[in-house]
Amino acid sequence: MEYVTDIGKLMEKLDSRPVQPGRLVSEHSSERTVRLFEYLKSIYGKKTLAGQQYLQSRELEDEVYFAETGDLPAIRGYDLMDMDKKKGDGQVERAIKWAESTGCIITMCWHWYAPNDMNDMENCDWSFYYKTTSYDHKTSFDILRAVEYGTPEYEFAVSRIDKAAEALKLFDEHDIPVLFRPLHEANGDWFWWGRRKNDNGESAAAYKKLWYMIFDRIENFHKLTNIIWVWNGQDKDMEVHPNTFDIVGDDIYSQKDDDHSSQKERFEYMCSLSHGKMVTLSECGYIPSPGDMRGDGAKWLWWLPWWGSFVYAVDDRRPKLDENDKPFISEKYMKEDFLRNTFADEDCITLAKLPFFKGKSSLPEKFR
Repeated sequence: MEYVTDIGKLMEKLDSRPVQPGRLVSEHSSERTVRLFEYLKSIYGKKTLAGQQYLQSRELEDEVYFAETGDLPAIRGYDLMDMDKKKGDGQVERAIKWAESTGCIITMCWHWYAPNDMNDMENCDWSFYYKTTSYDHKTSFDILRAVEYGTPEYEFAVSRIDKAAEALKLFDEHDIPVLFRPLHEANGDWFWWGRRKNDNGESAAAYKKLWYMIFDRIENFHKLTNIIWVWNGQDKDMEVHPNTFDIVGDDIYSQKDDDHSSQKERFEYMCSLSHGKMVTLSECGYIPSPGDMRGDGAKWLWWLPWWGSFVYAVDDRRPKLDENDKPFISEKYMKEDFLRNTFADEDCITLAKLPFFKGKSSLPEKFR
């Protein structure tokens, strides 16, 4: 029998339960997932986890971190993008390998590729960027039709949610918890699932329905046991039911130079949407200063710089690195002293400071 999300019944069920920030929203959480959540609660407001997003398989960001600090980030961010259009260099497999070998924490986002032409899906461009952007590759995929039962867009959306569940199940089979952050940055119009301008709230309503479809299928159809839900809608207009997320995330790319401020105003705003749940800096350009976070009381659960030039740079004369070339720190976003001092700060939890870390012998040979 076909499984269809009944939004009305789902909302009744969600409304019937009290909002409990101290408990996971999933009814199927494994012991290890609960243990990670309890650890996150124990440090929240006291310490911050160092994180990093990755893409290319060489993971040059780590070479910068280790060269400067002798340590690596505690949280590793990867993407489900490579399940669509085969982009991303095997990120799921790499994430599983790192988690199993080192005990690091994994967070997964999802740059959800969708076809630009539903009538010619095999030959058209696929993208996560919406047609409102200036990017060369973009999509006109319609979120309003994606949540309308019986449309081709709906069938596509359900098939991809199930494919995402299959990828997340690989982590579950290895008993690896995942901080899962789908439909990120929904307050903007750059992704096809984001809020459209001047549409009387239709796209915001569709975004919420799509969130509930993802939540319902992963929780109540696939019954995964390893998911900690991170809501990254970033605006009250995009707010979903608090019994469908465990952590609230905000993505901040400051346009100011050398901006290592705590981002106190955004932290406080996200706290106002959190229903008492933990708040994290789920993406950033600049790493916030531990001292500023202490002074401002803006203790993000973790911070996570984006991959590539936000961490490492290359010589202008050699814009691409050969296999044996060493990357160097991107001083546009952080100086060497800042990175060293941040990793050494008593309130910054790096990989080696994690209670789950399995020891230096578990690292790839170049980091031992």
